[in-house]
Order: sequence, then C-alpha cells, then structure tokens
Amino acid sequence: DTEIASMRERKVKLKDGTEASFSIFGRSENDVSVFVLPFNTKNKTFTLVEEFHPGPNQHMKGLIAGMFEPKHGGSAEKAAVWELSEEARLKLGEESKLISLAPDAQGGFSQDKYSSAHFLPFLALDCVEDARPRPRDREEDIQVHREVSVDDLRKLIKEGKLNMASTSFALMGIGYLEVNGMV
Repeated sequence: DTEIASMRERKVKLKDGTEASFSIFGRSENDVSVFVLPFNTKNKTFTLVEEFHPGPNQHMKGLIAGMFEPKHGGSAEKAAVWELSEEARLKLGEESKLISLAPDAQGGFSQDKYSSAHFLPFLALDCVEDARPRPRDREEDIQVHREVSVDDLRKLIKEGKLNMASTSFALMGIGYLEVNGMV
C-alpha cells in the first residue's frame, strides 16, 4: 500500500498562550510540486494543458505541473523539465531558458493554511517539441493547447477555467514577461 495523502492533527500554542488544534492535509513525505508556464517569445503565446481535475469533477486548463519526486535527483529544475516532457511534450532547446518565478521563496509557496503542500513556479521560454517525450501516468488524459495568447490566458483566468495555483502562477508569469518587455 502507498500513502497518497493524509490528514493529521497539529497542536500549536497561540500567541496568547492558549492551545489550538488544526487538521492538516498533505503528504507525510515530500509535499512539493513544480508548475511550469511555457512561453514562446517569437509568437508571444503560452502552452497550457487540459486534463480532468477530480476535485471539481471537470476538465480544466492549467500549467504543466507535477510532484517533485526522488526520481528528479533532488532538483526542482529537473522536475520542471521532466514534467514539460511528460505533460506538454516539450523540452528545453539551445535557445530555451527555464526561469524560477520565485527565486526568493524558500521552499516555494504554501498551498493554503490547512495544507502541507508547497509549489515552485517556473517560466519556460522557447521550448521545442520533444520527439521522445516521457510517458504519461496512466490517469493523465491530457490535451495540449499551444499558441494561447496573453489575452486568451487572461480570459481563461477571469472565467475560472484554471485552478487557483495555475491562476496565480500564470499571473506571475505574465507579470514577469511584462516587466521584462517581452509582451
């Protein structure tokens, strides 16, 4: 048997000296995921994936994402490249660049106050097609959407077509591109 996720109780002492108990959801081991937003600087478009989200029970678009696992050799960057290949059928080419969207966020972004999950977001510039992509997990029924414009991505966000993490990191990616004069 493999533990997928667990609920555990966390007791803490509050500032006023009283104790409180919280239910924390997450994985007991490594609970970090990478998120990757591929952007083509030549045609100014993004690549997104669409797959089934069991929580809301619907297909949703989003960033390329996956767990940061031991098979990635302890490198979040390797995990990002792995997921690019597996989910989006992309890889880094000679002109490509992988950029951390939060280099100062030690350990990444906390999912929310009741979760132990943390997320590490990346922007991947000028990826190329991967002729030999990594195999997808059995349950990953993924459709790749290429050439999504900035305006189309913003519209998807406003319509609630992305989950919260993908929304946040897509907005960070757009912000990075705007600040650096790339859109």
